[in-house]
Amino acid sequence: MNDQDPKYDIQAEIDLFFHDDSITNNEQPCAVILSGGTGTSKTRLRREKYSKGYVVLDAPEIFLSLCRGRYLDFPGPLEEPMELIGFGVARRIFRERRNIVTEIIGIKYEPVTELIDTIKAVNYDVDFIHVTCDINVAWEQNINRSRNNISAYYAEPYHFRWILAAIHP
Repeated sequence: MNDQDPKYDIQAEIDLFFHDDSITNNEQPCAVILSGGTGTSKTRLRREKYSKGYVVLDAPEIFLSLCRGRYLDFPGPLEEPMELIGFGVARRIFRERRNIVTEIIGIKYEPVTELIDTIKAVNYDVDFIHVTCDINVAWEQNINRSRNNISAYYAEPYHFRWILAAIHP
């Protein structure tokens, strides 16, 4: 970052993603992985169904929080703090055994299987939900997305990396 970029309190940024309702109270925690093509409404489903009781691990959410209302290309100059925050959120989720929700495209079998198996290996239930819609609807939603609606296509590598690194540092 250059001298004009704000400095971030990484711990305070991590804390923004945690609420008491994501604590499992000695129950087996759950990882919800929303998968599907671009424009299929994964984020809409996440916000409607998983806004309470889960910690959201989402690179675009972290990025937009760091933007502070500015428009920047993803991940642009915010990649370094976004990486620190994303890994910190993932590490805390698994350390504190909290429920998690994240989004991926999930087009490649091997990395998705590795992700699911790794999460299950630390005694989490995994709900893998594939989201679909009519291809014409997905196309329209994708081409009409706002500048601040960043696709899971770009976020997926971060989510995989953060979760795997948090579980196996």
